[in-house]
Amino acid sequence: MAVNTQESSKPLEIIVIPYITPGHLVPLSEIACLFASRQEQVIIITTTEKAPVVENTIKHCKASAHSISVHAIPFPYKEVGLPDGFRLEHAKDMETASKYYHGLGLMQSAMQEFMRTRSPDCIIADKFFPWTSAFAETLNIPRIVFDPCFMFRKALQDALLNPNSPHLTVKSDYEPFVITDLPHPITLTRSKLPANTYAMLLKLQREAELKSYGVVINSMSELESEYSEYYANKLDCKVFHVGPASLIHENVDSKVDRSHNSVVSKEQVLSWLDSKNRNSVLYISFGSVCELHDEQLMEIACALESSNCDFIWVVRGKTNKDDDSTWQPKDFNINGKGMILKGWAPQLLILQHPSTGAFLTHCGSNSVLEAVIEGVPLVTWPLIADQFCNEMLVTQVLGIGVEVGAEDWRFFSDLDRKIIKREEIEKAVRMVMDGGDVVQEMRKKTKELGDKAISAVKTGGSSHQNLTNLIHELKQMRDKCVWH
Repeated sequence: MAVNTQESSKPLEIIVIPYITPGHLVPLSEIACLFASRQEQVIIITTTEKAPVVENTIKHCKASAHSISVHAIPFPYKEVGLPDGFRLEHAKDMETASKYYHGLGLMQSAMQEFMRTRSPDCIIADKFFPWTSAFAETLNIPRIVFDPCFMFRKALQDALLNPNSPHLTVKSDYEPFVITDLPHPITLTRSKLPANTYAMLLKLQREAELKSYGVVINSMSELESEYSEYYANKLDCKVFHVGPASLIHENVDSKVDRSHNSVVSKEQVLSWLDSKNRNSVLYISFGSVCELHDEQLMEIACALESSNCDFIWVVRGKTNKDDDSTWQPKDFNINGKGMILKGWAPQLLILQHPSTGAFLTHCGSNSVLEAVIEGVPLVTWPLIADQFCNEMLVTQVLGIGVEVGAEDWRFFSDLDRKIIKREEIEKAVRMVMDGGDVVQEMRKKTKELGDKAISAVKTGGSSHQNLTNLIHELKQMRDKCVWH
């Protein structure tokens, strides 16, 4: 679409409202930087506790004198019965998570009051804030939905709403069935689908999304164009692929400083990786929310010992004061072979290093995308949220990963979950790390996708053009005072 150069040069004022878990907060903050780098004015609303994370993410954008800022609102801890500073990532059960979600609901009036004082031209809000669709209508401005999921997940979710979907007729949660309505036949089981409570939340989000102007997605159209077209055509919905937004971090410092503070310095990580052979290191991380219990950690440790590969393992929920013997085999020797990080890791830095040969991942959408950018094949181990769908995209559509064998969707990663045995873990790890013909083909496919991702965000690339088109459409609506 050609952009009208005669349109108003006045910058848009855009309010951005990210959800507060890192997998939502960081990519939308990075997308906010994309708008600011186009000389639009951006204000990000978040909680007081999350403001430093956002500030870290946008630091280099602000340093370039772009108009981007943070408006922090205190979280009502006392009102919902949570201790000060509590993070949703700390929740171990549904009752605690519900308290936090209720607290975000109590912040709604303060967010609305602030937006009324600003009179923005557009609201870009995470899907977990469906109320922003109706509120944007009261301001007579468009709301854009940010969904950190891939379009593949959204298309699959829509296909499962079909009253004739085969998942409604299988006799067991573990009986495989095939969805044939999509561009590719997708095999799954009911055990990999969200719990009913979560599914209802997704339904509310979808209804609010259909009242919005469109959806902004943190990936490039080349990754899943067939699914974007399927979804856009079926739901008459505008889809704007504008990512991968993490590519705004162009140098080492920017990649390390991104979001949370790392528990290890860039010098330590790079020095260790530099000492390893190309494609010899397995990187292991289950993201910022998922926490595995000791029995499962022990199986991973034993598998690493048996496979004898070098590794960097991010272990969430452990500190240096904990007794490691509860989750490591006796005489577990990591000297020279492994690096265990108990806290936040510089993931972008690790994935881009030539020594990193594979990524054992929970299949969070950001982790998958970051691996794709760097051409790193995956060992897939989904746990919650959209992660099983992402595994299907990686293994059944893109062909760039190997499954460990996870079967059960659970709200919380340590709740009544089947233990994946060391033999299964070792088998999947060896398959990806030992470098046979199948893995070489995976590396080739992943590298091709990574090259497309980098090209997409460059001037003239698909994501760059999609962002240009979206800004143009928003300015047209503003200048003509047209919405609805």
